[in-house]
Amino acid sequence: MKELDLIQQFEPLFIEAAKMAMKMRKTAKVENKSNTGITEIDIVTDADLAVQEFVLKKLAESDLRNCELVAEEKTAAISLFSKKSDIVLTLDPIDGTANYAKGGQLYSIIASLHDKKNPLYTFDYFPEINWGLKIVGDKVSEIGTKPDLSNVVVPQKTIGYFHSSDPKGPNGWIPELYRKYTEEGYAFKNKHEWTKGYGAVFLFLLGKIDGCLVRNGSAVDCLTALHLGLAKGYKIYRDIDITRPQPRENALDSAEYKGYYLVAKES
Repeated sequence: MKELDLIQQFEPLFIEAAKMAMKMRKTAKVENKSNTGITEIDIVTDADLAVQEFVLKKLAESDLRNCELVAEEKTAAISLFSKKSDIVLTLDPIDGTANYAKGGQLYSIIASLHDKKNPLYTFDYFPEINWGLKIVGDKVSEIGTKPDLSNVVVPQKTIGYFHSSDPKGPNGWIPELYRKYTEEGYAFKNKHEWTKGYGAVFLFLLGKIDGCLVRNGSAVDCLTALHLGLAKGYKIYRDIDITRPQPRENALDSAEYKGYYLVAKES
């Protein structure tokens, strides 16, 4: 697929953009862009906007401009891309803006392609720790050196998830799967139950937890764990519609894919 070959040529650009965000952090200004009550969703910095424009303008000089675009921020360069295509390009210039704004290390740039059925390409790079993952089809490779998280102790058979504005949690979202996995000794853990800002997807990418549940995730970053699971041949349950992003409640400038997926490494 020409888009897959083409986007890999821009990987040095993605790393450059991530380092640009790192340089801007000391002076980045923070403001609210929505009112969901969830900090991770509501805030934006001028670095998010600048990094996105920097990347999109470069990508638009190539045939990737013919892709349908889903980008985290509403910036001018969005208009340079196709309104409709079978291939979707997504960009999250700073995934983890809340962590970024308060001085944490765990933020990344995420660029991806999917065909409205399955993820095709994922590039997720964390500049502060010089590590990330690149997934092309079913091929997974690491960028940089994997961080040492030996100090982070997570019980075996942990499935991480992000608790958004819906208080029901996994037992309300997926009762049958919740029952199945808890009976098999798995524990579902809200990402906020971990310290130091480690998120469920990050710990799953590092292999520190055995599963990841994503529900109504942001359209620009929610498919990373799914792609890794598909590439690794993990057990996957999915009922998520990635054909068209939907506006998030109380955050009309933020799009999400409705539904869920559960990825689990089963022993």
